[in-house]
Amino acid sequence: MSDVLHVTRPEAGICELRMDDAANRNRLTEALVRGLMTAFASLSADPGVKVVLLKGRADVFCAGATLESLRDVAHDRVRVKDVELPATVVGCPVPVVAAIEGHAVGGGLALALCCDIQVAAEESRYGTNFAELGFTPGMGTTTLLPLAVGHGRASEMMMAARFHKGREIAGTGLFTHVVRRADVAGLALDIARNIARKDRVVIELLKETLGAPKRAGLQQAISREHLMHQICFQRPETLRAIEENYLGDSGRPERER
Repeated sequence: MSDVLHVTRPEAGICELRMDDAANRNRLTEALVRGLMTAFASLSADPGVKVVLLKGRADVFCAGATLESLRDVAHDRVRVKDVELPATVVGCPVPVVAAIEGHAVGGGLALALCCDIQVAAEESRYGTNFAELGFTPGMGTTTLLPLAVGHGRASEMMMAARFHKGREIAGTGLFTHVVRRADVAGLALDIARNIARKDRVVIELLKETLGAPKRAGLQQAISREHLMHQICFQRPETLRAIEENYLGDSGRPERER
């Protein structure tokens, strides 16, 4: 489909979306977001698709917003636009299985939380580092994360903004499965394969019902997060924090290596 997003049909009923932007370490560039939005619109209208398999690179699933986009928002050159993609993924009529082999931070973790089933890696790191960068979470994180792990743990993750290895957060509810990185892709495909064997009408009805709390929560989070961002990005301290703490090419800060 594009240089940064590859769309394939590995088996009947399964559509695989693989994010592969090596140059930007799978950050949410305009090209990647546009590709995902287009792909989800297309597969949602395809009656032959029963499940979506969302994958990233082996080293990084998704590293969140680009430094340039955060600078633009801090300088009031653009508005924060982080609503359409989460709503599109959550609103997909068929289940989305995320194979999260690599790191997922900030908006990348939010993208994973938008999926219905997640398979993560014991060795990779995950976290919501928004506060470390001087602003409040976006992409529905303030609702999606508490829905997954509960109020207390979500509060700690967002406020402390630490990174956690998959093995440290196994069993918290953040992800459906946490396995060795080498086993992530195989398990995710096996789950997708089992779903694809079922009747699409049944799958759609289950997705509609089970996904209702997530859809409602995401809608509620949009206005609150937008207001918080308006406050945060008006402060000069925010830009300084972004410049000082934004993740480099490693995909995680020095102290977490």
